[in-house]
Amino acid sequence: MAEPIVRIDHLNSWYGRGKGRRQVLRDVSLKLAPGEVLGIVGESGSGKSTLAKCVLGMVTDIAGTLEVNSPRPQMVFQDPYGSLNPAKTVGWILEEPLRAAGVTDRAERRRRVGELLPLVGLEVGHLARRPAQLSGGQRQRVAIAAALIQGSKLILLDEPVSALDVTLQAQILRLLAELKEKLGLSYLFISHDLAVVYQLCDRVAVMTGGEIVEEGDVDTVYDHPRHPYTKKLLDASLALD
Repeated sequence: MAEPIVRIDHLNSWYGRGKGRRQVLRDVSLKLAPGEVLGIVGESGSGKSTLAKCVLGMVTDIAGTLEVNSPRPQMVFQDPYGSLNPAKTVGWILEEPLRAAGVTDRAERRRRVGELLPLVGLEVGHLARRPAQLSGGQRQRVAIAAALIQGSKLILLDEPVSALDVTLQAQILRLLAELKEKLGLSYLFISHDLAVVYQLCDRVAVMTGGEIVEEGDVDTVYDHPRHPYTKKLLDASLALD
């Protein structure tokens, strides 16, 4: 069996210091296999985004085991407009991670950007535009490309389609599935939308209060939920359909 790309055992995390220090994650354990998509679901404040930040090394006040067996894991955020520099062109935005990684040759950076553009459904003409000149779906494609440009195999997706309408959601989810197969990616997919998670994910972990209360393959968890909180989320999701 292949080594997990992420292995977490009994992870706890805290924010703040002194009397204001508060625990956010409580005894979280999970594994992400190479080529797998693991959904993390739960309501706002359940600890989903904090878990992602721990994987990225952005939260350092932790205890337990956290192993990430992939170089340069990257995050795609909910709001592409907020995560992209509005003053820069798409070309600059996509080259910047390469500059940060030490790729000093301009022609090489442009070559890599040019190879990636068709994979994410963008054209050369988009490179001269700024984020405000793009549609929401195009901005999210730029954000995905920026996450992929260094060759990362582990991508964390934090509510990546919740700011898009239903049609664009379907397009971006289809793109993510295609990229996973073409590039051999693994995704940690964070969402409150159980329908979206069902479309893309192989397994799902349900979080509340900083804990994972249920985990399994999506069909088993959705068809036979064991924990009352999972049942509550599924009932709420069905009520919205």
